[in-house]
Amino acid sequence: MKNVLIVGAGRLGKGFIAETFDRAGWKICFLDKDPRVKEELDREGCFYVKVHRTDRIEKRKVSGFQTFVCDPEHSCMNAFLKTDVIMLPLYPEDFEEAGYYLAPCFDEFYKVHPDRKLTLVCITNKNRLIPQIESAFQEKLQEETKKWFKDHVVIRDSIIRRSTDAENNYALHIDTVAVNSLLIQGPVYNDFDDVEWMELCDKLEMLKDIKVTAVNGPHASLAFLGCLKGYQTIPEAEADEEIAEIVEKVEQEIISGIMREYPVTSEELHNLIYFAPAKGVMPDSIYRVGYDPIRKLAFGDRLTGAARTCQKYGVSFKHIAIAIAAGFGYAEPRDRNAQILQADIRKMGIEKAVCRYTGLAENDEITKEILTQYDRLKKKDWIC
Repeated sequence: MKNVLIVGAGRLGKGFIAETFDRAGWKICFLDKDPRVKEELDREGCFYVKVHRTDRIEKRKVSGFQTFVCDPEHSCMNAFLKTDVIMLPLYPEDFEEAGYYLAPCFDEFYKVHPDRKLTLVCITNKNRLIPQIESAFQEKLQEETKKWFKDHVVIRDSIIRRSTDAENNYALHIDTVAVNSLLIQGPVYNDFDDVEWMELCDKLEMLKDIKVTAVNGPHASLAFLGCLKGYQTIPEAEADEEIAEIVEKVEQEIISGIMREYPVTSEELHNLIYFAPAKGVMPDSIYRVGYDPIRKLAFGDRLTGAARTCQKYGVSFKHIAIAIAAGFGYAEPRDRNAQILQADIRKMGIEKAVCRYTGLAENDEITKEILTQYDRLKKKDWIC
């Protein structure tokens, strides 16, 4: 039996990664820094995933896994020594900590299995992180292990094309939409051809740039605008005619910019961003999609990056600016970064907050458009 170690046992780690590898017959091990995640999994001994495919809804029970928490004793060591593939569904800020924690495990792996190779797959929406992730994973290694690591371990990026949701990270009932595969940067050292929804892909960095703007940009727009109208789910926002019209134009602007910026055909773009309708409606939450507006509004990310691309080629970015403005109005009380953002707007004013969090200059035309649209949204002027 092949073994996978999943670092991060939240929604994606359980509902997508573990469910998929379990279906293929792999042995599942979870490692998480949150003790409650482990406690909930251990208490029940299983978790449940509702998989929405194009032609059916499957209800799966996943059990027989091992769970570990990041403790000083590295209780995960024996499991680590048996692993073939390490999947890391983490937020960008968590990779460094994961690398530091796992360093003693790699040191021991080298001593016990000096000829074996490992594949690590990073699962995050942020692009071009692999060089700094590689540095973080090597920094705390012993010198001999560092030499071994360079020849025996590959760290690969991926493109997420699946919605997976639950009440929180430790919930044991998860919904996931299974219509597109996880695109993984090649080559890899370990074979996982038997695992459904895992697909090796060329030109991943370019495609990830495109995906983050063309898919996640409109998706975040729905969440930010939906929140302003008091909706709780993405389908509710999609059903609102005013929001739907704005988001449709956001998508048109983004695609116009993409087709000028990247050497990609319309067919390639369609294959990347098209999501076939899944059986049943999974009510994706605005809270999940809008989570961490600071990251989503950042310079080069899904919306500000798309606006800059449009600006570069003389394409209208008006509706992208509306979505960014809505992001600055995103005041979800359960979202710590949303509250930090709102506190800074109150403290320094919207003009300085926009410049701080988007990285744009005060006199930039995008900044001016965001401020114009922010003022209109505050006045509930949705006719754009």
